[in-house]
Amino acid sequence: MDTDRRSLLIASASAAALVAFAPAPLAALAKKAKSPIAAKNPVALTGIRQAVIGSFSVGFLTERTDRAKAGAGIMGSGFGGRSTAKSYLEGVADADFIAATDTAYAVFLERLTTMGITVGDRQGLLDAFGTKVKPFENGEERKLVTGRDDRAQARLFSPATLGGPILFQEWLGILPPGGFNFNSSVVNASMAAKQYAKASGTSVVNALLLVDFADADSYGGAFRNTSSVKIKSSLAAFPDVTQLTVFAPGGKVGSVVLKEPVAMGGDYGTFADSTGGTAKTVETVANVIGFLGGVGTNKSRKYTMTADPARWREGVEGVSRETFAQLTGAMSS
Repeated sequence: MDTDRRSLLIASASAAALVAFAPAPLAALAKKAKSPIAAKNPVALTGIRQAVIGSFSVGFLTERTDRAKAGAGIMGSGFGGRSTAKSYLEGVADADFIAATDTAYAVFLERLTTMGITVGDRQGLLDAFGTKVKPFENGEERKLVTGRDDRAQARLFSPATLGGPILFQEWLGILPPGGFNFNSSVVNASMAAKQYAKASGTSVVNALLLVDFADADSYGGAFRNTSSVKIKSSLAAFPDVTQLTVFAPGGKVGSVVLKEPVAMGGDYGTFADSTGGTAKTVETVANVIGFLGGVGTNKSRKYTMTADPARWREGVEGVSRETFAQLTGAMSS
Protein backbone atom coordinates (compact mmCIF):
# COMPACT_ATOMS: atom_id res chain seq x y z
CA MET A 1 0.00 0.00 0.00
CA ASP A 2 2.94 2.32 0.73
CA THR A 3 3.78 2.92 -2.93
CA ASP A 4 6.33 5.42 -4.15
CA ARG A 5 4.56 7.91 -6.39
CA ARG A 6 7.20 7.86 -9.11
CA SER A 7 7.16 4.06 -9.21
CA LEU A 8 3.37 4.15 -9.43
CA LEU A 9 3.45 6.49 -12.43
CA ILE A 10 6.15 4.45 -14.15
CA ALA A 11 4.15 1.26 -13.57
CA SER A 12 1.03 2.90 -15.02
CA ALA A 13 2.92 4.01 -18.11
CA SER A 14 4.39 0.54 -18.56
CA ALA A 15 0.96 -1.02 -18.28
CA ALA A 16 -0.39 1.35 -20.93
CA ALA A 17 2.45 0.44 -23.27
CA LEU A 18 1.83 -3.24 -22.67
CA VAL A 19 -1.81 -2.91 -23.69
CA ALA A 20 -0.88 -0.92 -26.79
CA PHE A 21 1.49 -3.56 -28.15
CA ALA A 22 0.07 -6.75 -26.63
CA PRO A 23 -1.76 -9.41 -28.61
CA ALA A 24 -5.55 -9.09 -28.50
CA PRO A 25 -6.18 -11.66 -25.71
CA LEU A 26 -3.57 -10.08 -23.42
CA ALA A 27 -4.89 -6.59 -24.13
CA ALA A 28 -8.41 -7.76 -23.29
CA LEU A 29 -7.23 -9.12 -19.94
CA ALA A 30 -5.45 -5.88 -19.14
CA LYS A 31 -8.62 -3.91 -19.83
CA LYS A 32 -10.45 -6.04 -17.26
CA ALA A 33 -8.10 -4.93 -14.47
CA LYS A 34 -9.90 -3.59 -11.43
CA SER A 35 -10.71 0.09 -11.75
CA PRO A 36 -9.40 2.36 -8.97
CA ILE A 37 -12.73 4.22 -8.95
CA ALA A 38 -16.43 3.37 -9.18
CA ALA A 39 -19.00 5.77 -10.64
CA LYS A 40 -22.75 5.85 -10.00
CA ASN A 41 -25.09 7.75 -12.31
CA PRO A 42 -22.17 8.95 -14.47
CA VAL A 43 -24.52 11.08 -16.57
CA ALA A 44 -24.74 13.48 -13.62
CA LEU A 45 -20.94 13.73 -13.48
CA THR A 46 -20.29 14.79 -17.07
CA GLY A 47 -20.86 17.93 -19.09
CA ILE A 48 -20.41 20.25 -16.10
CA ARG A 49 -19.46 23.82 -16.97
CA GLN A 50 -20.83 25.76 -14.00
CA ALA A 51 -20.66 24.53 -10.40
CA VAL A 52 -20.72 25.60 -6.79
CA ILE A 53 -19.04 23.77 -3.93
CA GLY A 54 -21.57 22.34 -1.53
CA SER A 55 -18.99 20.85 0.82
CA PHE A 56 -15.29 20.12 0.86
CA SER A 57 -14.45 17.99 3.87
CA VAL A 58 -11.19 16.32 4.83
CA GLY A 59 -11.12 13.69 7.53
CA PHE A 60 -7.75 12.87 9.07
CA LEU A 61 -7.48 9.52 10.81
CA THR A 62 -5.87 10.05 14.22
CA GLU A 63 -6.50 6.62 15.72
CA ARG A 64 -7.18 3.19 14.28
CA THR A 65 -7.74 -0.27 15.72
CA ASP A 66 -7.07 -3.31 13.54
CA ARG A 67 -7.88 -6.86 14.61
CA ALA A 68 -7.41 -10.42 13.41
CA LYS A 69 -8.72 -13.60 15.00
CA ALA A 70 -7.84 -17.26 14.47
CA GLY A 71 -9.51 -20.57 15.17
CA ALA A 72 -13.19 -19.69 15.51
CA GLY A 73 -14.19 -22.69 13.38
CA ILE A 74 -17.63 -23.44 11.98
CA MET A 75 -19.27 -23.31 15.42
CA GLY A 76 -17.53 -20.10 16.42
CA SER A 77 -15.72 -21.68 19.39
CA GLY A 78 -13.21 -18.85 19.47
CA PHE A 79 -10.26 -20.98 20.60
CA GLY A 80 -7.84 -19.07 18.39
CA GLY A 81 -5.96 -16.04 19.64
CA ARG A 82 -6.88 -12.49 18.73
CA SER A 83 -4.31 -9.98 17.52
CA THR A 84 -5.03 -6.29 18.05
CA ALA A 85 -3.02 -3.31 16.88
CA LYS A 86 -3.87 0.21 18.01
CA SER A 87 -2.19 3.03 16.13
CA TYR A 88 -2.07 6.73 16.92
CA LEU A 89 -1.09 9.85 14.98
CA GLU A 90 0.89 12.44 16.93
CA GLY A 91 3.04 15.46 16.18
CA VAL A 92 0.37 17.25 14.09
CA ALA A 93 -1.40 20.30 15.51
CA ASP A 94 -4.69 21.92 14.44
CA ALA A 95 -2.74 24.47 12.42
CA ASP A 96 -1.23 21.64 10.39
CA PHE A 97 -4.61 19.99 9.77
CA ILE A 98 -6.07 23.34 8.66
CA ALA A 99 -3.10 24.13 6.40
CA ALA A 100 -3.28 20.67 4.80
CA THR A 101 -7.03 21.09 4.26
CA ASP A 102 -6.64 24.51 2.62
CA THR A 103 -3.94 23.10 0.33
CA ALA A 104 -6.10 20.12 -0.64
CA TYR A 105 -8.96 22.51 -1.44
CA ALA A 106 -6.69 24.65 -3.63
CA VAL A 107 -5.61 21.48 -5.47
CA PHE A 108 -9.25 20.52 -6.00
CA LEU A 109 -10.24 23.96 -7.36
CA GLU A 110 -7.21 23.95 -9.64
CA ARG A 111 -8.25 20.58 -10.98
CA LEU A 112 -11.82 21.74 -11.71
CA THR A 113 -10.54 24.90 -13.43
CA THR A 114 -8.19 22.85 -15.59
CA MET A 115 -11.20 20.78 -16.68
CA GLY A 116 -13.01 23.94 -17.83
CA ILE A 117 -15.44 24.06 -14.89
CA THR A 118 -16.20 27.53 -13.53
CA VAL A 119 -16.75 27.49 -9.77
CA GLY A 120 -19.22 30.20 -8.79
CA ASP A 121 -20.29 31.90 -5.59
CA ARG A 122 -22.14 29.57 -3.22
CA GLN A 123 -24.18 32.15 -1.31
CA GLY A 124 -27.36 31.08 -3.09
CA LEU A 125 -26.77 27.50 -1.94
CA LEU A 126 -26.11 28.66 1.62
CA ASP A 127 -29.43 30.54 1.51
CA ALA A 128 -31.09 27.30 0.38
CA PHE A 129 -29.48 25.48 3.32
CA GLY A 130 -30.88 28.05 5.72
CA THR A 131 -30.92 27.11 9.40
CA LYS A 132 -31.86 23.49 8.75
CA VAL A 133 -28.31 22.51 7.77
CA LYS A 134 -25.80 22.43 10.62
CA PRO A 135 -22.11 22.49 9.72
CA PHE A 136 -19.67 20.61 11.92
CA GLU A 137 -17.12 22.49 13.93
CA ASN A 138 -13.65 22.31 12.40
CA GLY A 139 -11.67 19.59 14.15
CA GLU A 140 -14.72 17.68 15.39
CA GLU A 141 -14.06 13.97 15.94
CA ARG A 142 -16.09 11.20 14.30
CA LYS A 143 -15.85 7.43 14.72
CA LEU A 144 -15.71 5.17 11.66
CA VAL A 145 -16.12 1.47 10.98
CA THR A 146 -13.25 0.60 8.63
CA GLY A 147 -13.68 -3.19 8.56
CA ARG A 148 -15.59 -6.08 10.08
CA ASP A 149 -13.72 -5.79 13.39
CA ASP A 150 -11.77 -2.62 12.69
CA ARG A 151 -12.47 0.86 13.97
CA ALA A 152 -10.96 4.31 13.52
CA GLN A 153 -11.32 7.87 14.70
CA ALA A 154 -11.05 10.89 12.42
CA ARG A 155 -11.06 14.65 12.79
CA LEU A 156 -13.05 16.62 10.21
CA PHE A 157 -11.90 19.89 8.68
CA SER A 158 -13.13 22.24 5.97
CA PRO A 159 -11.42 25.25 4.33
CA ALA A 160 -11.84 28.55 6.15
CA THR A 161 -13.56 30.03 3.09
CA LEU A 162 -16.32 27.40 3.32
CA GLY A 163 -16.96 27.36 7.06
CA GLY A 164 -17.34 24.06 8.90
CA PRO A 165 -17.71 20.68 7.15
CA ILE A 166 -21.17 19.82 5.83
CA LEU A 167 -22.24 16.21 5.37
CA PHE A 168 -24.91 14.94 2.97
CA GLN A 169 -27.42 12.12 3.05
CA GLU A 170 -25.38 10.23 0.45
CA TRP A 171 -22.54 10.02 3.01
CA LEU A 172 -24.57 8.58 5.87
CA GLY A 173 -23.05 5.35 7.11
CA ILE A 174 -19.58 6.55 6.12
CA LEU A 175 -19.08 9.39 8.58
CA PRO A 176 -22.00 9.12 11.00
CA PRO A 177 -23.17 12.59 12.01
CA GLY A 178 -24.21 11.64 15.54
CA GLY A 179 -27.58 12.47 17.05
CA PHE A 180 -31.03 13.15 15.62
CA ASN A 181 -30.36 16.82 14.84
CA PHE A 182 -27.38 16.04 12.64
CA ASN A 183 -29.20 13.17 10.94
CA SER A 184 -31.90 15.68 10.03
CA SER A 185 -29.25 18.17 8.91
CA VAL A 186 -27.60 15.82 6.40
CA VAL A 187 -30.97 14.93 4.86
CA ASN A 188 -31.87 18.62 4.56
CA ALA A 189 -28.47 19.38 3.01
CA SER A 190 -29.11 16.86 0.23
CA MET A 191 -32.65 18.11 -0.40
CA ALA A 192 -31.52 21.74 -0.54
CA ALA A 193 -28.60 20.93 -2.87
CA LYS A 194 -30.90 19.04 -5.23
CA GLN A 195 -33.46 21.87 -5.30
CA TYR A 196 -30.77 24.53 -5.79
CA ALA A 197 -29.21 22.64 -8.72
CA LYS A 198 -32.60 22.39 -10.44
CA ALA A 199 -33.54 26.01 -9.85
CA SER A 200 -30.19 27.54 -10.78
CA GLY A 201 -29.08 25.19 -13.53
CA THR A 202 -25.77 24.85 -11.68
CA SER A 203 -24.26 21.60 -10.43
CA VAL A 204 -23.45 21.26 -6.74
CA VAL A 205 -20.14 19.46 -6.25
CA ASN A 206 -19.12 17.89 -2.93
CA ALA A 207 -15.80 16.31 -2.01
CA LEU A 208 -14.96 14.01 0.89
CA LEU A 209 -11.32 13.01 1.40
CA LEU A 210 -10.19 10.69 4.19
CA VAL A 211 -6.44 10.67 4.88
CA ASP A 212 -4.89 7.64 6.60
CA PHE A 213 -1.52 7.43 8.35
CA ALA A 214 -0.96 3.66 8.62
CA ASP A 215 -1.52 0.42 6.74
CA ALA A 216 -2.52 -2.88 8.37
CA ASP A 217 -1.78 -6.32 6.98
CA SER A 218 -3.96 -8.80 8.87
CA TYR A 219 -3.72 -12.60 8.95
CA GLY A 220 -6.21 -14.96 10.54
CA GLY A 221 -9.55 -16.64 10.01
CA ALA A 222 -11.89 -19.32 11.28
CA PHE A 223 -9.64 -22.19 10.25
CA ARG A 224 -6.26 -20.59 10.94
CA ASN A 225 -4.05 -21.60 13.84
CA THR A 226 -2.41 -18.19 14.11
CA SER A 227 -3.35 -14.55 13.74
CA SER A 228 -1.29 -11.42 13.32
CA VAL A 229 -1.60 -7.75 12.44
CA LYS A 230 1.38 -5.99 10.91
CA ILE A 231 1.33 -2.19 10.90
CA LYS A 232 3.44 0.22 8.90
CA SER A 233 3.42 3.91 8.13
CA SER A 234 1.46 4.82 4.98
CA LEU A 235 0.13 8.26 4.07
CA ALA A 236 -2.85 7.51 1.84
CA ALA A 237 -6.37 8.37 0.75
CA PHE A 238 -8.72 5.86 2.37
CA PRO A 239 -10.84 3.91 -0.19
CA ASP A 240 -14.63 3.46 -0.10
CA VAL A 241 -14.90 6.72 1.88
CA THR A 242 -13.02 9.20 -0.30
CA GLN A 243 -15.41 10.37 -3.03
CA LEU A 244 -17.06 13.12 -5.04
CA THR A 245 -20.82 13.67 -5.17
CA VAL A 246 -22.56 15.81 -7.77
CA PHE A 247 -26.14 17.13 -7.70
CA ALA A 248 -26.94 17.81 -11.36
CA PRO A 249 -29.50 20.35 -12.62
CA GLY A 250 -31.49 17.54 -14.21
CA GLY A 251 -32.26 16.07 -10.80
CA LYS A 252 -29.86 13.13 -10.79
CA VAL A 253 -27.20 12.61 -8.14
CA GLY A 254 -23.92 11.14 -9.34
CA SER A 255 -20.93 9.95 -7.36
CA VAL A 256 -17.47 8.59 -7.94
CA VAL A 257 -15.82 6.63 -5.13
CA LEU A 258 -12.18 5.73 -4.66
CA LYS A 259 -11.94 1.92 -4.59
CA GLU A 260 -8.20 1.50 -4.22
CA PRO A 261 -5.93 3.43 -1.81
CA VAL A 262 -3.87 6.27 -3.22
CA ALA A 263 -0.64 6.03 -1.23
CA MET A 264 2.45 8.21 -1.22
CA GLY A 265 5.89 6.80 -0.56
CA GLY A 266 8.26 8.75 1.64
CA ASP A 267 9.35 9.44 5.18
CA TYR A 268 6.73 11.54 6.99
CA GLY A 269 7.87 10.98 10.55
CA THR A 270 8.79 8.26 13.03
CA PHE A 271 6.68 5.11 13.27
CA ALA A 272 7.41 3.06 16.38
CA ASP A 273 6.06 0.33 18.63
CA SER A 274 4.89 2.19 21.74
CA THR A 275 3.51 -0.81 23.64
CA GLY A 276 4.20 -0.30 27.33
CA GLY A 277 4.51 -2.53 30.40
CA THR A 278 5.22 -6.25 30.40
CA ALA A 279 3.08 -6.91 27.32
CA LYS A 280 5.85 -5.70 25.06
CA THR A 281 8.37 -8.21 26.38
CA VAL A 282 6.15 -11.20 27.23
CA GLU A 283 3.74 -11.50 24.31
CA THR A 284 4.68 -13.52 21.26
CA VAL A 285 4.97 -12.26 17.70
CA ALA A 286 1.90 -14.23 16.63
CA ASN A 287 -0.93 -15.97 18.41
CA VAL A 288 -0.61 -19.76 18.27
CA ILE A 289 -3.31 -22.17 19.39
CA GLY A 290 -2.01 -24.16 22.34
CA PHE A 291 -1.26 -27.86 21.87
CA LEU A 292 -3.19 -28.62 25.04
CA GLY A 293 -6.83 -27.57 24.95
CA GLY A 294 -6.43 -25.59 21.73
CA VAL A 295 -6.72 -22.21 23.46
CA GLY A 296 -4.78 -19.37 21.87
CA THR A 297 -3.37 -16.28 23.54
CA ASN A 298 -4.42 -12.70 22.83
CA LYS A 299 -1.80 -10.25 21.67
CA SER A 300 -2.11 -6.47 21.64
CA ARG A 301 0.29 -3.83 20.39
CA LYS A 302 0.32 -0.04 20.27
CA TYR A 303 2.02 1.98 17.55
CA THR A 304 2.63 5.71 17.31
CA MET A 305 3.22 7.70 14.16
CA THR A 306 4.96 10.92 15.23
CA ALA A 307 4.73 13.03 12.11
CA ASP A 308 7.15 15.66 10.92
CA PRO A 309 4.60 18.45 10.25
CA ALA A 310 6.28 19.95 7.17
CA ARG A 311 6.87 16.60 5.45
CA TRP A 312 3.42 15.38 6.49
CA ARG A 313 1.71 18.43 4.94
CA GLU A 314 3.72 17.93 1.75
CA GLY A 315 2.63 14.30 1.66
CA VAL A 316 -1.05 15.22 2.10
CA GLU A 317 -0.74 17.59 -0.86
CA GLY A 318 0.66 14.77 -2.97
CA VAL A 319 -2.13 12.42 -1.90
CA SER A 320 -4.69 15.11 -2.76
CA ARG A 321 -3.30 15.65 -6.26
CA GLU A 322 -3.26 11.95 -7.12
CA THR A 323 -6.68 11.31 -5.59
CA PHE A 324 -8.52 14.19 -7.25
CA ALA A 325 -6.86 13.40 -10.57
CA GLN A 326 -8.43 9.93 -10.39
CA LEU A 327 -11.83 11.01 -9.10
CA THR A 328 -12.35 13.90 -11.50
CA GLY A 329 -11.41 11.63 -14.37
CA ALA A 330 -14.96 10.30 -14.18
CA MET A 331 -16.26 13.86 -14.64
CA SER A 332 -14.51 14.31 -17.96
CA SER A 333 -15.29 10.95 -19.57
